[in-house]
This record gives sequence, C-alpha cells and structure tokens, in this order.
Amino acid sequence: MTDDRSMIREAIRLIEDRKGEDVVLIDLSDVSIPTSYFVVAGADNPVHAKALINALRQGLPVKPTRSEGVSERKWVVLDYGDIVVHILEKDAREFYDIESLWADHIVDSGIVLAEST
Repeated sequence: MTDDRSMIREAIRLIEDRKGEDVVLIDLSDVSIPTSYFVVAGADNPVHAKALINALRQGLPVKPTRSEGVSERKWVVLDYGDIVVHILEKDAREFYDIESLWADHIVDSGIVLAEST
C-alpha cells in the first residue's frame, strides 16, 4: 500500500506539473477487479496527452506493463498493475464518464498528496 501511495503521489505530481486537468483518484481496492487504483486525468489535445504520457513514462520508477491508445491519444491507459492511469481528451472523458461509474470510490487526491508531507 505504501509503495502504491508513493507511486500514486508521483503520478499525480507529474500529471499536475504538465497541466493535466481534473485529476481524480479512484480507490478500487475493495472491488473484485485486477487493480487497486485508477488515476484519471484530462488532456486538452493529442499533443498534451503525449506530454503527459512521456512525463509518466520518464518520471515513474517502473514502466507500464501494458498500454493502450497511445497512438490515438484520445483515451490512453497505462497499466502499472495495482495502479492504472487513464488520460482522456475532454470529449472522450465526457463521453465515457469513468468518474460516474465509480463515484462511490473517488478519493480526495489532496489527502493522498498530503500524506507525503
């Protein structure tokens, strides 16, 4: 859990440093799916999405085990095992609305970030 929290903090920091929009943390640790956390962030356009992807790939201590959507950059999924990062362009984010599917599992990412201080 501590390593997960540390990696989540770093992922959120990297996304926010690159002006990723409306970062949301979803805690799925008590749900029967093969991951524990979703980090969801918005991108203005494909170039912005690419910058966020590059920041995560270069800044996180591990590489994703799987990635999807990188060439299109409308909805990019970077799978780090217990943590899955979703980067969506505005239209895709509104259309798929991941947050409403998991609304009862959204965590205040500010609390997670504050744990490091």
